Amino acid sequence: MKRGFADILAGLDGERARKVARKLPEWAAAGAEIPSALSLEQCSSSATARYKADLACQLASRATQAATASGNTATLGTLRGGTASEAQRWGPTKEDVSGGSSPLREAGNADTILDLTGGLGVDSWAFSRVAERVVSYERDAVLAEAAKRNFARLGADNIEVRCETVTPETDLPEADLIYADPARRNAAGRKVFLLEDCTPDILTLLPMMLEKAPAVLLKLSPMADLTMLARRLGPALQEIHVVESDGEVKELLCLLTRAAAPAEPEIILAQLSGQAVPWQNRSRPWLVNGGTASEAQRWDERSEVLQRQPPARTDHIRFRMAEEQEAETVFAAGVQPGDTLLEPCPALLKAGAFNLPCARWGLRKLAPSTHLYLAPAPPGANTPGSAPDNPDFPFPGADSCPGAPDNPWFKAWRVLEVLPFGAAAFRQVKQRWPRAEVTARNLPLGSAELQKRMGVSPGGNTHIFACRLADESAVLLVTER
Repeated sequence: MKRGFADILAGLDGERARKVARKLPEWAAAGAEIPSALSLEQCSSSATARYKADLACQLASRATQAATASGNTATLGTLRGGTASEAQRWGPTKEDVSGGSSPLREAGNADTILDLTGGLGVDSWAFSRVAERVVSYERDAVLAEAAKRNFARLGADNIEVRCETVTPETDLPEADLIYADPARRNAAGRKVFLLEDCTPDILTLLPMMLEKAPAVLLKLSPMADLTMLARRLGPALQEIHVVESDGEVKELLCLLTRAAAPAEPEIILAQLSGQAVPWQNRSRPWLVNGGTASEAQRWDERSEVLQRQPPARTDHIRFRMAEEQEAETVFAAGVQPGDTLLEPCPALLKAGAFNLPCARWGLRKLAPSTHLYLAPAPPGANTPGSAPDNPDFPFPGADSCPGAPDNPWFKAWRVLEVLPFGAAAFRQVKQRWPRAEVTARNLPLGSAELQKRMGVSPGGNTHIFACRLADESAVLLVTER
């Protein structure tokens, strides 16, 4: 039996229901049909889907600029073998169904985008807002039919759904971009990690995809090693996007092109924040698609709530692996109360950007394998930075202090006390800070085990970092935000 979004939410506890509504706000507002909990779990969020559609806009813009620079007024449609009339269809970003402009970057439309792993259809829907045509392939008939009905509810009438499995024998149409998110579970439901074990087998399909389109975008496991991906995907790999949202790395996106690739791919860290706001459909799609007036009222009420959320924002850091390898690491001579301790975000850690913060922001690292940093003290601070010859703020190459509240790449903590690691300090911590979060770094035991040994309960405003310093000593850093 088909289950509507409202039916699924009704069967969930309040916290889970809020998470679902945050993941797909536009789909929730439209009362989209969700065939299974697994399809909801595995689909992209609205925010990450929009990010991928934004990449499609950027590719269109790059092609237009390249054609203009070469004196060829044709854009990507012509560069891949299209006609001049196809090239003319590249223009302002595709307007949404309300007649207003899309929230995505106004860079130009793609002609055709293929989604080889449609699933619930969230990525296809996002692509449909920046492309003239989207072809979505889905092997599961139930999902494919649900996607068709959902696209109708959402007003995405430029998506063609094909219920079939893409193989090397599939006759794919010519496209500007091909996207694929291969399933990372085998027939028995167990997780797989090798690219060739995913479905479809991306390595086998890649030559055909690059023959049919000048650019291919792959969504791969957030657990994948970036160095391994660069080696396995070969010289066509141009960019690796590490996409973080809600304090977690959600996606790894690999962009491959026919064009000559650099010696190594560029690493792009993207941090998504804020709430994606649904487009406004003045025609009320509930009524257009046979809904009732009460359903239309619920659409309006949900949309009004969603529009009160903070606006979406994306922050970026770009670097190459060689830059990280060549960056000079400066270690802190010690830590003392009053210092600002900086904890890097998950995207920085996932990308292996451990030395880069020292070179780019003038930070001092606590130890080679302790990925925590000290920020320089601003002029006039009561407590100077712990490291000798600490430069004044602002430091060379930095636009703003990494510890500033609006900096997305680090959490800033003020050091209250520095205690030697051991049983005596554990007893002191339990007495003075019975509620605290605990994080272990560069130690032979995990955070949960350490918290248990200390006997403190999670929660409160205090955060205790247990780690090694550059002189190999182990300490407890008692901090607060």
